This record gives sequence, C-alpha cells and structure tokens, in this order.
Amino acid sequence: MSAADTSLRPTQTTVLLRGRSWRLLSARRLTDLLMHGYVLVWLLIFVLPFLALLQYSMQKGRGYDPIGNFSYVFLGTFKENLLLSLQVTLSAIVLNTLIAVPAAYAIVRFSFRGKRAILALLNLPLYTPAAVMGLGLLLVFNLVYHIQQSTVGLIAAMTLGTFGLALMPVIVSLKDLPPAFEEASLCLGATRWQTFTRIVLPLIGPGISAGVLLTFVIVFNEFLVTLFIAGAGQQTAPLRVYSLIRSAGIANTTAALAVAMQTISFLLIVLFFRIVGSRYLRGTYLM
Repeated sequence: MSAADTSLRPTQTTVLLRGRSWRLLSARRLTDLLMHGYVLVWLLIFVLPFLALLQYSMQKGRGYDPIGNFSYVFLGTFKENLLLSLQVTLSAIVLNTLIAVPAAYAIVRFSFRGKRAILALLNLPLYTPAAVMGLGLLLVFNLVYHIQQSTVGLIAAMTLGTFGLALMPVIVSLKDLPPAFEEASLCLGATRWQTFTRIVLPLIGPGISAGVLLTFVIVFNEFLVTLFIAGAGQQTAPLRVYSLIRSAGIANTTAALAVAMQTISFLLIVLFFRIVGSRYLRGTYLM
C-alpha cells in the first residue's frame, strides 16, 4: 500500500462523516419544519374565527365608524352586562372554592358509606345537557327557593353547574398529598386548623388554582343556562351578544361586543397565569 493511498483515507472518512451528518441535520430540519407547520396550521384554524370577528368589527357599520363600534361597547350599556358577568363569575368562584375544599378533604381523608355515589352525584351537572340543567333549575328556583329571575339565582345556577370543575382538581391534589405531612405537623404541636391552613392549603394550591380557572372559563362564557334563569332586566355579556344577534343580525357593533368580551376574558386568564401560575402552575406556556 502506497503512502498516497494512506494519506487519502482520513480525507475520505471525513467526507463520509460530513455527508452522514448533513443527512441527519437535513432530516432533523425537515422534521422540525413539519412539526412547526402542523402546529401553525391548527393554530390558524383555531384562531381564524376570532380574527374574522375582529376584522368584521373594524368595518364601518350602521351609523358607526370602526372606532365608534368599540366606543359603543364601553360608553353604552354593554359595560353593565360585563359587570354582571364578572359579578356572577367571581361569586361562583368564591362559593365553589369555599365548598369544594372542605368537601374534597372529607372525601379523600375520611372513609364513609356511599362515598362513590356521593361523588358521582356531585359531578352529575357536568354530564347533564345545559338545556336540561337550565329547565330543572328554573323549576326548582321557581317552585322551591323562589329566587328565579334574580342575581342570586344566577349565582346559584352557575355554582351548581360548575361545582364539579372546582371539586375534582382539589381531590386529585389531596390524593397526591401524603398524610405524613399532616401527621408530622400535629406531632410538632400544631392544631388541626393550623395544619390545614399552613400545610394543606399551600400544598393543594395547584388544584385550587385549576378549579378557579375552569370555573372562570365556563361561567364567564355561559349563556344557555343563563337564558333560562335570568330575568328580563338581567343580561350577562354572552346573553347580550346572543340577544343582539337574534334581534338585529350580525351587526358590526355586535361583533365589537363579542371581540371585547373575548379580549377581556383572555386578558383575565393571562393575568391569572401571571399572578397565580408563577407559584402554582409552573411549566405552562405562559410562564
């Protein structure tokens, strides 16, 4: 074997390695492009209805220019509908949390007969069609509690309809929390109340936060149950948009109302992730 052949071997090996590396890089780049393209296509499909609504709300409508469409949102009566939606949503969140946390603790930490049946009944509204739920609540509120067509009735309806959404995340968090933490706290001299408030509540914070977020998303955007329960002078933001579409069609001002409602909902969720998620919901795309 000549010295020239020996000197060519390292060069040929280097060329082969470079060719393989290039092919691997090309395959990886192609895979990355396909993955990003797949995500972007579905993102466009999901966002397209909102973009179309936004574009339609920016057109000149019946007596309003694009700025007038949105000034109608905040200078008209729609702000009252938004405030009512926020009032009902916040009230439902508070009631759900106050009821769900002790209920979940009792279900997870204590043994009693009929636990599975009770849990299934508590989650029954989640499996019930909204129209059936609204009709049943209308009959009960009218014949038994006499709170139909009132803000109290709206809050009660939203709380009953979304209680399971607040309960189940807390149950999951409590099942993942070993009882040894509570036993250690009690052995160190803490009372049961101190153990619950200083040990259990902070550790089940992710479950409580998830329940709050789910309740907000459902209640703030709910209109079908509200259609059965709300009185003549009570219109939440989704119900107002629905009523305007039924009476005046898809006007530019109605599209502006829908865009404003969706934007407020989105901003409140982002704010929730920024404030609460930084501690309890790590790992999300907004962190």
